[in-house]
Amino acid sequence: MFGECMKNDQSSAFTVTEMKLEDVEEATKMRLQSWRDTYVNDEAGVTADWLDGVIIEQMSDEKMRERRERGGFGWVARNTDGDIIGVSMPFVMDDGTQRLGGMYVDKDWHGKSVGSALMQKVINFHDPTKPIVLGVASYNERAKAFYRKWGFEEMPNSIEKVYDKIPTVRMIRKATR
Repeated sequence: MFGECMKNDQSSAFTVTEMKLEDVEEATKMRLQSWRDTYVNDEAGVTADWLDGVIIEQMSDEKMRERRERGGFGWVARNTDGDIIGVSMPFVMDDGTQRLGGMYVDKDWHGKSVGSALMQKVINFHDPTKPIVLGVASYNERAKAFYRKWGFEEMPNSIEKVYDKIPTVRMIRKATR
């Protein structure tokens, strides 16, 4: 799939392809940089130092080996230089619940249709007769607004803490058929 921002300049051109095993490390680094850019929140107690500790753990050899063994299913968006600028990782839980396991876009690519291209892949991947559930940091208003545009609604009283620290609200996109 080839996607472009509404502007037709080369700086906003990107492609979206299925994630390959060799993409896992770069996609993980991009995702974790997005954590740094998004999740620091003093009110929630999510400090840069604490987050850096989580990121170091996530980049450990053991965690990277686990990701490669799982196969790293999802999609990556790449700029014209081939750098990963976005990633989406949907999955289906053992009980059949459809999840958007994660979706991250490099902050320099926000508003340039990368998220929409990745989300369309997620929507197409999942069964439209079943809902899709995701979790998003409760204070990430930009992401919540994006998901609302795609038909997701916040579920009342659904706050959970990721890593016992990041307050996360659950959102659901109802079945469409």
